[in-house]
Amino acid sequence: MFFSCKDGVTDKTEGVIEYKVTYPKMDKTNFMLDFMPTEMKMYFKDDKYITSVSAGMGTFKTNFVCDQAQDEFFQLVKLMNKKYALKLKGEEIPATLQVLPSYNIEFVDDAKEILGYMCKKAIVTVNNEGHDAFTVYYTNEIKIQNPNWCNQFAPIDGVMLEYQYEKYDVCMQFKAKKIKFEKVNDKIFEIPTDYQLISFDEMEQEMTEIFDSFK
Repeated sequence: MFFSCKDGVTDKTEGVIEYKVTYPKMDKTNFMLDFMPTEMKMYFKDDKYITSVSAGMGTFKTNFVCDQAQDEFFQLVKLMNKKYALKLKGEEIPATLQVLPSYNIEFVDDAKEILGYMCKKAIVTVNNEGHDAFTVYYTNEIKIQNPNWCNQFAPIDGVMLEYQYEKYDVCMQFKAKKIKFEKVNDKIFEIPTDYQLISFDEMEQEMTEIFDSFK
């Protein structure tokens, strides 16, 4: 089984999940694949979590910080010498989800084991022009309460270990490859003070331009 309970963490409430990131809709001969993120890390503790991906040999990095107790969501973006932060709180969070394609989620009576964890299955259909559909596998054995409260997967009450997400015309597939239960330093959830606060629309524009450069 691919996990560790060192540092006395035996209740599965804090640790890190490492995901492999692939691009099922991107041409395998596209040289820009070499510059795309290939891994995502998700650190979690006390029902808070932060996801982190980087690309372009470290020139681009984005983090999502989700704190349900404070009803806060942050997106941090670093590109070369530019540093931007988006802060959403309370009703701002579901309001921004309204501008994204909604998901129809069908819970299926099926399961499989991933890294030693029993995962339930769901079929997600995107309410977009192509009605794209994909499979999600999620587990209730990792103790994060309502882990999808701030995203389009909200009806799924477990931690997703295999799923897909498409935005900025880029389809990304995430598959957990390692899970470690260990002490997580609270500092990892702190928001840097040297990031410039920008609006949701400004962040969308910045991210669109960044991902366009990867195509």
